[in-house]
Amino acid sequence: MSISDTHAETVRELGAFERTIDLYMHRNPVQFSLVAEMDRKISEQTLARALRGVQARHPLLRVSVDRRTPRARYRWAEGPVRVETAAEGTPWQAVVAAEQTRPIAPEPGPLMRTVLIPAEFGSVIVLTFAHQITDGTGGMRVVADLVAALDDEEEEGGEPASEGDVAPPEGDVPPPEGDVAALGEDVPPSQETLLRALDTATPTADAPQDELMNEPGSLTRFSGRAPHVSALALQHGLTARLVDRCHAEGVSVHAALCAAACTVFHRAGRTRVRVLSPIDLRRAAGLPDAVANRFAGARTASEASQAGDFWELARHHHMDLERRRAPQVLKTGSEALAQQPPATPEEAEAMMAVATAADIQITNLGVVETPAHGRTCLTALWGPAQTTQLRGEHVLGVATVGGRLRMTELTHDPVAVLLPDMATVLAQQCAEPAPPSS
Repeated sequence: MSISDTHAETVRELGAFERTIDLYMHRNPVQFSLVAEMDRKISEQTLARALRGVQARHPLLRVSVDRRTPRARYRWAEGPVRVETAAEGTPWQAVVAAEQTRPIAPEPGPLMRTVLIPAEFGSVIVLTFAHQITDGTGGMRVVADLVAALDDEEEEGGEPASEGDVAPPEGDVPPPEGDVAALGEDVPPSQETLLRALDTATPTADAPQDELMNEPGSLTRFSGRAPHVSALALQHGLTARLVDRCHAEGVSVHAALCAAACTVFHRAGRTRVRVLSPIDLRRAAGLPDAVANRFAGARTASEASQAGDFWELARHHHMDLERRRAPQVLKTGSEALAQQPPATPEEAEAMMAVATAADIQITNLGVVETPAHGRTCLTALWGPAQTTQLRGEHVLGVATVGGRLRMTELTHDPVAVLLPDMATVLAQQCAEPAPPSS
């Protein structure tokens, strides 16, 4: 079988969740960026070659989405990941905002691109992924593999001696060895396939239904308008105190972030605040790690009357999320979508407007482990950074690298004090004495 024949083949059909995302994206681009700060100078040529190696490891970084059939399918894409270089010193926030104005077309693929920003003492790389192929945790794995690939590039000779070493920008890109379909890992199955095989013999009671939680949001037509980008990093000391205090209170750091966001919104006059939290199915349901979509959405809410006791509010979010993270609940939700998936962009929009409507979405990637050795060091990670076209949305991405928790928020309706006030609330609550241990 020739390489071109392999490229023409179907990889697999999109699963129900992937199709829902893709149908929604017909008119509402959903793509997210991760911003990786590196401590060394990296050329565009070196980055392009390293990305080729990362592509070879992860099949869904080498696909397009074919919508010309009744059920959309992934097909092999022949090109490399696109690399652009911004002017040295360009703020990464400006690049991230611009990335939200340029939809990633489903064809010809691949469904990922990068922007390299040379810095005075290092490099910043903005990786942007179309949401049909992966989630934030999968994107984080790409970042980790890219750091390793950049180290390999350095060991194999460093920067290219001539322009002839640059990865070809157009046309067929031959794989390093053998057939494309045989490279790297097996093609990740859909999350429905994996959840269907999940052993959930012990039934779990779902959280009580609240009709107000399902009040739908409204969409704004995509216009290419750049969102407002805010970013804030907690100091090492505050990050450590937050982790310790959450442990003492028996809540997750994510629940504390939910409580902090709700507290800020309640103080601004909102009586009810809904928080959307993507749940990583790798951890919650034991699904295998992969660069693919492995998540479900869960909403929690708070009333203004709950804002007086911060840690009790955090426990409220924590316990509610724990119920919604139960494998049986996740499997049941997946089966319901698989049985009645949307069939048109309009149906997908109506479903997403109900399922994702919230005052704020918080995606927390947790602690990002960096390699203990190697010449290339990841000094900071920001994101995931995205918008979804829901009116009034605030999309907050959180990641912790090198002992500092970093928050990145995108919105078209900025609240200037949101991140600073969240940090202040956390600092105040972590300064108070912790409860005595039992």
